[in-house]
Amino acid sequence: MRMPAFYHSRIAILMLAISSLLIVPFAQSLACPFCSAVSLTFSQEINQSDAAVIARLVEPPPASSLGPNAEGPLPRAKFEVVDVLKGEDLLRSTNMLDAETLIDAIMLEATTPGDLYLIMGIEPPEFIWSNPIAINERAVTYLKTLDELPESGPDRLAFFQQYLEDVDDVLTRDAYDEFAIAPYDDVRGLENRMDPTALLQWIKTPKIPSNRRRLYATMLGICGTPADASEIEKILLGEELGDDSSDLRSGLDALIACYVVLVGPAGLDLIDKLFLDRSSRDIPFTETYAAVMALRFLGEESENIPRDRVLESLRLLLNEPKLADLVIADLARWQDWSVIEKLTTIYVDATPENIFVREPIVNYMKACPLPEAASALVKLREIDPDAVRRAATLAGLAGLAASAEGTPSAEEAPSTEQSTTTPVRVA
Repeated sequence: MRMPAFYHSRIAILMLAISSLLIVPFAQSLACPFCSAVSLTFSQEINQSDAAVIARLVEPPPASSLGPNAEGPLPRAKFEVVDVLKGEDLLRSTNMLDAETLIDAIMLEATTPGDLYLIMGIEPPEFIWSNPIAINERAVTYLKTLDELPESGPDRLAFFQQYLEDVDDVLTRDAYDEFAIAPYDDVRGLENRMDPTALLQWIKTPKIPSNRRRLYATMLGICGTPADASEIEKILLGEELGDDSSDLRSGLDALIACYVVLVGPAGLDLIDKLFLDRSSRDIPFTETYAAVMALRFLGEESENIPRDRVLESLRLLLNEPKLADLVIADLARWQDWSVIEKLTTIYVDATPENIFVREPIVNYMKACPLPEAASALVKLREIDPDAVRRAATLAGLAGLAASAEGTPSAEEAPSTEQSTTTPVRVA
């Protein structure tokens, strides 16, 4: 069979997906689901530096060096150390704390002498200094507190929770990133100290970035009430949203998970209707994918949603052959061996438009311990032996990647799944 032009790129995506299935979960299953850190936190940056100081700008860069047509070396500014966050002994031994010694650092913006900055240095004794980060007095207090916090746990997050949606966007972003890298169990441990009213209000604020809306939906799923679920349902239905509909529905995966956790298993009936049952209406792929991501979270992390009910929702996509590959790996991982016949039919009937579904079906059959799967695999090999070989190659490459990362093999690894906001089919 001649493969369509998109086939080879699709195979590359499948290989990436298999590799991600093995490798990514161990990095991300610990992190807050649906949350991706935007940048390193202040704590991480300070930990990676040899020295970190609060410094006051003494001599801004020359205005002539900041223009769009400026030539020559990058503009630099001079700062005096006001306070030391890390590396005091090191700074003292290199005379960096002497009154007449100034920090010389690259600075790419015009600013006012006297302003405060966070500056970090590496490679002493000469020191290479980071780009200065503008801060205010509140941020100074914030930064000085970091070293006093527990290294992990709900008590650490309780401090950062105070700065979610702070008036200082620098602190808001850092607080969000701390939640994004925190173990989900730590976030759950904060349940009794969360404010569901504030969380719901932030979720319903159109200007909130989607990554932060995901965090707030995750938190509301932990601490919210049925009344909160009713408000989330309105967003899922698109009711009374007006021009803000697309903004409020960003972070849809976390909103779906939040709703189902608060409502219980019955909430999946609405999710099936809105996002998964494509028999009677077209549903945007991004929305279906968001629902699948929510189901993966529910199947792994939720204590009140039976996995059998989650699998029932996932199986709906087997009725849409072009989307079946989204869920086949999930069915295998959770040992749902009830669809051998269904998958065999999809394999046999595959067309150039969904030929990529054959490799994950082969790997499903190989994972299944039932004799029916072994018999089906013989039939699949007769129909398309190349697909069977490709499936083995993809699985082998994923195994090599996992080994290179020091990750347990698929057989050794506990059942976990990646959280991501980017639609990537999972083989």
